[in-house]
Amino acid sequence: MTPVQAGSAPQGAPAILPPPLAAPQIVACPGLGCLACGSPVGCQRLHRTAWAWAHLDPRPVGCPGLLVPPADIVYLVHLVPAYRHARHYLGFAERAGLLKRLREHATSDHDGARLLRVALAVGGDFELTRLWLGSRKLERQYKQRKAAPRLLCPVCPTRAHTDRLAAGQGVLPDPLGGGG
Repeated sequence: MTPVQAGSAPQGAPAILPPPLAAPQIVACPGLGCLACGSPVGCQRLHRTAWAWAHLDPRPVGCPGLLVPPADIVYLVHLVPAYRHARHYLGFAERAGLLKRLREHATSDHDGARLLRVALAVGGDFELTRLWLGSRKLERQYKQRKAAPRLLCPVCPTRAHTDRLAAGQGVLPDPLGGGG
């Protein structure tokens, strides 16, 4: 029996579902800490259309619960698979609106970025890969450096990135010298 592609299943037959998402990974946001306990926080995907803030480590003893400050965030998403020439989208969310902005990208026909809408419409997906505390100015600086998303994405190791990892030097630094 040959597999049926999604969207081409006969009437009444079950459609093949996309593969499940990997275990939730927490993407750290350097410099952002829980207001209640000060420990570092990040963002994780719960399912296709929902994200949540989380402590990077198990919640510290004595922390009453996660409290994320209203900070401006620059974020990088990686398209899976690439949509034509595009592999990344670099965006900005103000006043702790990252979760809402990611949901808009995943569900909206008019509020999300057009690139992400068309990538999702053809059956693609995206994953959050990097976060920075920063302003629209930082987002603009990264966008003006056309190679920045490729250099900053931990999912797309460049030759220089691979060489650095092999030499034990860790993650490729930001080309603009920012944190993260």
